[in-house]
Amino acid sequence: MFEIGQTVLVITDKGVTYDGTIAARAKGDDSGPAAYQIAVHGREQLGQWHKACDVFVLEPTEQEDQDSIQSFMKK
Repeated sequence: MFEIGQTVLVITDKGVTYDGTIAARAKGDDSGPAAYQIAVHGREQLGQWHKACDVFVLEPTEQEDQDSIQSFMKK
């Protein structure tokens, strides 16, 4: 589940990709996240709604940062 305000990458089933910020969440019938509305960076207006499976984390996790630093130090 993503949080409002989180920076994400959207990859649609048509192959369109862009990054943005989660502006809203819609809940499905099973009370889980069904869709997210993404605000595109640099624009005042909100973007389209996307299925949860189209949204991916853009920012690296702390562990990924540590792994990158360690691999850089080994070179």
